[in-house]
Amino acid sequence: MLRNEKNSLYSDRGFTLVELLVVITIIGILISLLLPAVQAAREAARRAQCSNNLKQISLAILNYEATWKTFPISVTHYNEGKFIGTGMSWMVGILPYMENQSLFDALDMRGQAYPDGQGIMNPANAQYIKRMLPCYTCPSDNPQKITKNNVWLAVPTDLEFAVTNYAGVLGTNIDSSSMWACATCLPDCHNYTAQGKAECSGSFWRHSIVAPVTIASFRDGTSNTVIVGEVLPDYDDFKVWALGNGTYSLTCPPINYLPETYDPWDWLNMTGFRSRHAGGALFAWADGHTSFVNETINLVTYHALSTRAGGETVSMDP
Repeated sequence: MLRNEKNSLYSDRGFTLVELLVVITIIGILISLLLPAVQAAREAARRAQCSNNLKQISLAILNYEATWKTFPISVTHYNEGKFIGTGMSWMVGILPYMENQSLFDALDMRGQAYPDGQGIMNPANAQYIKRMLPCYTCPSDNPQKITKNNVWLAVPTDLEFAVTNYAGVLGTNIDSSSMWACATCLPDCHNYTAQGKAECSGSFWRHSIVAPVTIASFRDGTSNTVIVGEVLPDYDDFKVWALGNGTYSLTCPPINYLPETYDPWDWLNMTGFRSRHAGGALFAWADGHTSFVNETINLVTYHALSTRAGGETVSMDP
């Protein structure tokens, strides 16, 4: 018996335009509902990777200290008394402990960086110091420029330095003319030649070779002191991993403070800790652990956490 096409359960009729639009709308709604969750998952993964980078950096610092009995040192790129100004940063010093021994060995640090163009500024180092290193890069950040070539006293002036998303904690030392100078801040210490101060209140600064930091100097406790935190090179032209003049920041500005007007030479107000993570930034501590510090943290507490021997009793509560 022939099938009656008119009464068949089967039909060749396709979707109407209205039905198609409804389906597309439903799919669009589902995607819009899923997208924030996908983005949140991706950011969580990036934040976890960033935390792991800081963990590896802190362990490298502690391994360096176990070997040399001092924290990794930084050297200015001009002479500081008896010390030759190679310009080497502490981040260069820990490369062998970050599975980058070959890169460390390739760098020629002999001679003075300024004005002789040697040390870290040796032309033979140019191909290496412009190399972006994943271990020194937060995957949540996408800097506008991955290299900087306007570094103060750089010779030659077009020398390119790769940026970094991490910097050592200098502490609360700041010039009294800064907008962030306060009762819990200490006098500026970053320029040994001008100020004659051998050390700062934190763990890293550009002439720490003059007064190397030891574990014994953390009288506030290694679990109570931050030593490395996140930075954004878009807001600080000196945030490059190879040069001792750039691998430190102050805790005087609040976390994630972004200046309304960007002035790369106003470093006292620019060189704070900031990140692309919502609500705060990641830090490494002197005992090797890492944690997220909320941007609403009380500034007095934040300052206390950045000093090695301030004698403060601190709490992580905002």
